Amino acid sequence: MKYIDATGLVCPKPVILAKKALQEDNAITIDVDNAMSCENLQKMARVMGFSCEVCADGPVFHLVMSKTGEPYDKAADEKAMEAKDKKAAEAKDGPEHYTVVISSRYAGTGDDTLGDALMKSFIYTLTESEQLPECMIFYNGGVYLTCEGSPVLEDLQKLADAGVEIFSCGTCLNFYGLQDRLKVGQVTNMYAIVEKQQQAVRIIRP
Repeated sequence: MKYIDATGLVCPKPVILAKKALQEDNAITIDVDNAMSCENLQKMARVMGFSCEVCADGPVFHLVMSKTGEPYDKAADEKAMEAKDKKAAEAKDGPEHYTVVISSRYAGTGDDTLGDALMKSFIYTLTESEQLPECMIFYNGGVYLTCEGSPVLEDLQKLADAGVEIFSCGTCLNFYGLQDRLKVGQVTNMYAIVEKQQQAVRIIRP
């Protein structure tokens, strides 16, 4: 069983290391020293069809991942990705799906008071649009908008209730001390953020 020491590393590095290892082996063990990486690794294991047992040993989380069924089929995985890309390409012929990426509390650059008003207007306008985004990604200062005290929480909740996926960067939430104040959507990591943008037919940034 392959062992990976990912202590001292922040996401998405532990996730990337584990995913690469699981494409070659049916079972691995990996150590991380922060809860966010532990949660992200558990999510990744579920997506890939691996079981994941977590043992906390002091400040270090020891994770054991093993295949629950057939060995990982890289060819089948690549085929599924091709099908997903084909579906995304075909979507261009109909209503165009898009992803919204927000990296600041303010829309545009310049005066923050104006930027704040523009951001409120932008997100409200999304709620009134006939074509809603598939997902919204918030990172850096943008994570303030998904947390307690945000002036756009009501509109973001409307979007979430309508089926829009809302993701906030876990590293960013931790950096700003907002990890316990998230009010809408779910926590994600940079690896997933990159994947979502790669899969998007179109990306909009306010």
